[in-house]
Amino acid sequence: MANDVLGSEPSRQVRALGMSTNVGRANSRRIELRGYDLVDDLIGKVSYAEALLLAVTGRRPTRAEVAVLDAVLVSLIDHGMQPSALAARLTYSGAPDAVQGAMAAGLLGAGSSLLGSMEQVGRMLHDIGQAVRAGTDPRSAAKREVTRILEETRRVPGFGHRLHRDGDPRGTRLLQVAETLGVATEEMSWLALVGAEIEAQTGRRVAVNATGAAAAILLGIGVPWRLQRGIAIVSRAAGLLAHIGEEVDSPITPAVRTALRAASWLDDEPNDGGRGKDNHGKDGNQADDDGEEGDLDA
Repeated sequence: MANDVLGSEPSRQVRALGMSTNVGRANSRRIELRGYDLVDDLIGKVSYAEALLLAVTGRRPTRAEVAVLDAVLVSLIDHGMQPSALAARLTYSGAPDAVQGAMAAGLLGAGSSLLGSMEQVGRMLHDIGQAVRAGTDPRSAAKREVTRILEETRRVPGFGHRLHRDGDPRGTRLLQVAETLGVATEEMSWLALVGAEIEAQTGRRVAVNATGAAAAILLGIGVPWRLQRGIAIVSRAAGLLAHIGEEVDSPITPAVRTALRAASWLDDEPNDGGRGKDNHGKDGNQADDDGEEGDLDA
């Protein structure tokens, strides 16, 4: 039945069903990405960052755009033992046969509070840009957005950092790179106006953080605000893979499990951290005879 539906020319029948794609196509002899031959035009001739921009925007980027995207990808690759890294490590410990599950667990933690806030910044700058193109003065457009956001959430995304109190060094560097390359100049000016308006309305001067700078850059090189969190996820995937690799060689999961067990221990029995004797008189923390730890608790 499948052969009858697909036949020898599946693309023709798929298009007849109203489905098609301009991202990538393939047949038995060729593979294309956005109309470019993957083998003859791209492999060995472009970087991953260039191919990524080509895939997302549908056009070949300039060298400056590729360089600034590379800077964004590097800036977000890792930020220490964050919840996303811990989720990936713990999941891998429970299912070491499914590295993709561990990476997915870490990536699912990306959201408006962690890693993915560039989507909110991108939307804010997009809305400012829409207002400017409609004839509004840029400063007035920025003021309107900051006022709205502060009334709704009391915190403007893309500014300030809980760890880097004196300013996110990644954000500073990204702004420098973009300025040197002459990329996203308009979006950078809107971001600066937002920062000035935050200070005017709150009395506090807060620096642009990494996701704020990244959002302005990505918007300037053609990445829609709705897809910007995806770029952050692409970057952080490499860092999560590194954490999983480290978990293999230097696991932290046993220490985490001990702490969690202590936090949830019933008070009617002394807590020895799970290191008591088992039914055979062995040390409960000892490895099995084959050198491997036993199954994890449910």
